[in-house]
Order: sequence, then structure tokens, then C-alpha cells
Amino acid sequence: MQIKIPCSTSNLGPGFDTLGLALNRFLYLSAEQSNGLTIIVEGNGKEHIATDATNLVYAAMTSTVQKVGRTIPAIHLHIKNEIPSYGGLGGSGAAIAGGVFLANELLKMKLSKDDMLNIAVEIEGHPDNVSAAIFGGLTVNSFDAERKVHCRSINIKKPLSVITCSPHFQVQTKEARKILPQQVPLKDAVTNIENAASLVAAMMSGDFEALRYVTTDRLHEQYRATLIPGYADVQKAALDAGALSFNISGAGPTVFAFAVAHEQQIAAAMKQAFERNGQQATSEVISVENSGATLL
Repeated sequence: MQIKIPCSTSNLGPGFDTLGLALNRFLYLSAEQSNGLTIIVEGNGKEHIATDATNLVYAAMTSTVQKVGRTIPAIHLHIKNEIPSYGGLGGSGAAIAGGVFLANELLKMKLSKDDMLNIAVEIEGHPDNVSAAIFGGLTVNSFDAERKVHCRSINIKKPLSVITCSPHFQVQTKEARKILPQQVPLKDAVTNIENAASLVAAMMSGDFEALRYVTTDRLHEQYRATLIPGYADVQKAALDAGALSFNISGAGPTVFAFAVAHEQQIAAAMKQAFERNGQQATSEVISVENSGATLL
């Protein structure tokens, strides 16, 4: 049995912990019954991915089957990772969503995507990346009074490029959350509500020119930018090269730009700006992925 799960960028500026966008770099998982647990890893960041029961995919599988009082049979799990491993492109979200999805398929549990999302959110703590990994496209997430998460997935029909640039260091998500203020001015909160709503409308209508102003954030990026050396220079380089927008991907340190033209020039400009600030970086031109976790 083999599945693939897309990576993702989240927040998209103003949609903090709410918006996710699936991208066409994938985590591939395959599993078959075995005499004992074995985990083989290849691809990006393989030296940092556990090959025992603490592996995030396997841990998510275990949590999923425990929900229905079952256990995972001994398996051989093979993981191939295409997702850049420096942080900010939903690698952990893809692993968690993939583990939940794989357990559902392997044990024929017949969970709905909504069921799988809520299990994944319990593990991950926030819905933006795991929802994109499960549903694909642009995901908009909200919680009801019982803290059940609900997701709407929107297909992005017009071509839109996402140029990512990952400096070669990591920012821990806990650290990136710790620096955020517990209170913000009402004016800033209103700005984010305006922009998050307008961003979703722009993506749905294909009005990508609006991305020049609806991706502005006032809740988290100004604080997280202090953890990314050269942030302002990279931002200027991307916009000067023709990007529609520039934001931090998730908690960082990966940054990204939306574009409909000049993608290679933007990618090169971002990479060079990081290098001028003493940071090696990897840039890629990626596309939106409208399909979520898929059985191959």
C-alpha cells in the first residue's frame, strides 16, 4: 500500500493558524505487514527522521488506531521525503496527516476526512498544515464550541506559483510561538480580519493582483521576522524581482512569495539576498496542489 501527501504553507500572512495551502512537494509512504517494526527513510532530512516507534508517521498511526481500541500489526514502513526539511513547509503536518491516513487505509477503519482531520489536529495542535495535507487546495479552518475543527477546501483553478526560499537553519515552532504577544491592538486584529477574508475571496476568484495587499499581517510576522537574519532584504529582493507578495511560511524560517511571472528571477533574488546576509539558502518554484492525501 502506498500513499502520497502534499506539503503545505500556512498562515499566508493574515490567516494565522487558520489558512493552509497544499503544495506539490510530497511525502510518500508505503506499508506492508512484517515480522516486526522496520522503518526505512530516504530523501530530504533523512538523517533527522526517527526509524523507531517514535517516528512521527508511526506515532500518528498508533494514535489513530487507539481511537477505536485497536493496535497496529507489525509493519515495514517506507518513507520517501521530497519536502524541504529546514522548516515552514508542513513537514510534520504531512507526516501526521500521512500516518492518520495510512492507518485508516491499512486497517480499513472507514474514517471520513473530517474524522482524520480532527485526529491529526489533536496531535499537531493546529489545523492549517494537516488540513492542507488531507484535503489539498486552500484550506480554511474553524473550531466549533466543542473544539471540533471544520475545514473548507477550495481548489485554486488559475495557475499560481509559490516561490519558497529556505535558509539552512531551523526555527523551532515553540520558539516562534513564544515570542508572540498575548494581546494585540484592536486595529491590528481588524487588519488581519479584513485581509484574511479578502485573501480567501481573491484566491477563490483568481484575482491574484489583490495578493499585493491582502497578505499583510499584524499578528505574528513582525515578531517572527526577528528570528530570520536578512528578512527585510529578502523581502525587498522578492518584490523588486516581480513577486506579488512576500510572507513567512508557517513558523519559518522558510519564506515564500506568490507570483504569476518572473518566478526564476524571484527565486534567484531571494537566495542571493539570504547569501548577502551570511545565510546559505535553497529556493524552489512550487505550484499549488489541489489534491490532498491520495492512495496510489
